[in-house]
This record gives sequence, C-alpha cells and structure tokens, in this order.
Amino acid sequence: MADYEIPADLLDAQRVYWAADERVQEVTDALPSPQEVLEGAQTEEQGEELARVREERLLALEALNRHRWWDGAEQKRDRHAAWKALQQAARGDAG
Repeated sequence: MADYEIPADLLDAQRVYWAADERVQEVTDALPSPQEVLEGAQTEEQGEELARVREERLLALEALNRHRWWDGAEQKRDRHAAWKALQQAARGDAG
C-alpha cells in the first residue's frame, strides 16, 4: 500500500462519519421491532430523530467523499488503497 499524507481535517471527517454512523445505529436499536412499527408503535418523535441522525450521517459522508484530498493523482489511481489508508490512519493503526 502506498504511503499517503492524509490531512488532519480528513481524518477528523472520517471520525465524524463513524460517530454519526454509530449514532444512527443507536437510534435504530432503540426503535420498536419492524412488526411493532408496522402496527404503529413508532412515535413521531422517534421517526423524526431517525431522520435527523440519518441526515447528519449523510452530510458527514458527503464531507468525507468531497474532500479535496481525493483529487490527488495517487488517490485517483487506487481509491480503494487510499480509502483503507485513511481508515487505518483515522483508527490510529500502525499498519
């Protein structure tokens, strides 16, 4: 894997996305079962909260994917390797 110089704000963007994704999972886990939702057990507030955290996650993902760093030649050549390097760096993995 190539060595990448990943900007701090992109590392932060990755972490923000992970936090937003985790929040969506927490909200989803707290919802009634799918059968109960079909039976009307989900409140309007629960639905609004789920929509809000999903929107936050989407915005975080867009910020991550639209970062100018992705325009670099090496990142364009092997986006998968660059993505893996970003994730490793954001987690603090050594390699």
